[in-house]
Parts: sequence; C-alpha cells; structure tokens
Amino acid sequence: MSKSIKTIYRNGQIELPPDLQLPDNTYVTVILPAHVPEDATPDPAFGIPDLAQDIGPEDLSRNLEHYLYGHPKL
Repeated sequence: MSKSIKTIYRNGQIELPPDLQLPDNTYVTVILPAHVPEDATPDPAFGIPDLAQDIGPEDLSRNLEHYLYGHPKL
C-alpha cells in the first residue's frame, strides 16, 4: 500500500510523524522537490515548544476553577 506524508528534514534526519508506525527494515522512497530556495527559513511554529515553561502550581489543570474562582480543590 502506498501512502504519502509530508515531513521535515532537520539536523541531518528526516522526522516522521509520531503516529506513523513502521516496522523495522521498511523501505521508503524520498522524493525531493525540484527546487528548494536557498534562503528558506524553517517555520517559526516549530520553536513554540521551546518557549514553554512552568508557570504555576503542578495541579493547575486539575484545580483551575479553584485558582480562578476560589472553588474547593479536587
């Protein structure tokens, strides 16, 4: 069965989507575009996870209404 996916080449590796499960020794074909602009910059959205930081208590998602509205903690 043939399947087409869109992925990215970064740091010397082709990054496959996390939900794509391939058995060992699976052959894949990589088709490169005819022209890749030399000044192509990576999508800035790929850097969003690097901006994440701890911003509150560890139970914030579980007790959000407590911290926002003063409801009892769960």
